[in-house]
Amino acid sequence: MSKFCGECTYLDLSTGDIYGKFYCEKKYERHLAGDPECGSFCKAYSRDYSTIQNAYRYSDEHSSSGCYLTTILCNILGMSDNNVYLETMRNFRKNILQKDDQYKSLLVEYDIIGPKIAECLNNDPLRKQIAEKYFNAYIVAIVDCINNNNIKSAIFTYKNMTNLLKYFYKLGGIEITTLEIDSSDIKESGHGKYKVKKIIPNKE
Repeated sequence: MSKFCGECTYLDLSTGDIYGKFYCEKKYERHLAGDPECGSFCKAYSRDYSTIQNAYRYSDEHSSSGCYLTTILCNILGMSDNNVYLETMRNFRKNILQKDDQYKSLLVEYDIIGPKIAECLNNDPLRKQIAEKYFNAYIVAIVDCINNNNIKSAIFTYKNMTNLLKYFYKLGGIEITTLEIDSSDIKESGHGKYKVKKIIPNKE
């Protein structure tokens, strides 16, 4: 059975960076938790299952450039991955959006459109100016609305920001289908990476 870096004692799981990688104390380089084992693999028997799963999840969420908010704040503006803006919006996603089906289409759209916006931003020679503009005009306002428990205004401002970026990068023709929404798991949505929900077969 294949083994992965997240199960190796040499991978320090306290060193996760904004790209989802952890520091390997054996090879002196960084790896995703889900990278396949190498010749230096040493099973971390004292590492519990939940710690390993959290590492896989961290790598999965941060290795993709699909989260355009992370692209703006971390990749372009150089903020840390745990900056107050991202943490506030992540908590909002987890505690509000992912707990209410009325927001499912919003989360799925972010997973499908987000990676395309992130790619456009990364490749834009004026990305620094654009990132600063959207940070000051929208992201700060969204976080203020969240902190003031103004959910409708936070979502309205977020939608305006996304629609402007879609228009700016000519992505307006992308339609999110009912099948894509129905096939997603709301608890896994909104990370900038579209995932189809896992179907567990009935055991008879």
